[in-house]
Amino acid sequence: MTRVRTTTAIPKQFRGVGRVATSRALIDLVRRGDPPLSSVWKKAKKQLKAESFGKCAYCESSTDTVAHGDVEHFRPKSEYWWLAYCFDNYTFACQICNQSYKGSNFPRSGTGLTAPELAESFTDAALGAMAEGLCPDPLDEASLSAHNVALAKERAHLPDPYAVDPEPLFAWVADSVLKEVEVKARSTRVASKRAFAAAVDFLGLNRDELMRRRYKVYEVAKAFVDVLAATDVPTSVRDLATEQLKKLMHESAEYAGMVRYFVNVEWKLDIEP
Repeated sequence: MTRVRTTTAIPKQFRGVGRVATSRALIDLVRRGDPPLSSVWKKAKKQLKAESFGKCAYCESSTDTVAHGDVEHFRPKSEYWWLAYCFDNYTFACQICNQSYKGSNFPRSGTGLTAPELAESFTDAALGAMAEGLCPDPLDEASLSAHNVALAKERAHLPDPYAVDPEPLFAWVADSVLKEVEVKARSTRVASKRAFAAAVDFLGLNRDELMRRRYKVYEVAKAFVDVLAATDVPTSVRDLATEQLKKLMHESAEYAGMVRYFVNVEWKLDIEP
């Protein structure tokens, strides 16, 4: 997924002076022992949904047909309170992945980020300075670069769909008897095995209903591939089958990552969306 970094795409609460004011408000809430306000991150929802084509960033299901979509904190706000209002910590996810599975889970193997200190003795000036650096400005490349270096040291098991291409980490296996498609680790590499375990344990990516929904899309893709494999099919029909496969592989389609895997890896077809 690609994050659009323009003043039109990113609400003013998350950039420039608006970001600093929002961060200062968050600091005041936390010092009082109050929770962050969902009304803040809800302002990011429209843009996040557009960037994910209305699909859950984790399971690739359409949130209009499977489950309501949320602004999801990739690093949970219960642990990373200072990233509660961080635009770059947001993804768009279905409530099943977000609430039923992920919750506040965030497995990692590296050095975790250090929470900012909120001493009672801090002056307004000190709190203002803290607000300046609480989270990166999504339009400031230097700020983002330093932030991303710190994030990489955590070695998160779940791939951030905005920062990491998850496709090299996962494989897919279709079961024609059960009519399910299961996600698997793509290789024996540590990163692949960790991502797979986290995706299953904390996102439920092999839950029964999801595997069955994937299979329905798999069947359609396989039918088009069978058309291409036939020797007595007119060129016009073959072209139509190819175009339909491209649509299924496009990032806007449900389970496009799975389809791309089968088309390019399992069926070894040279087709790009």
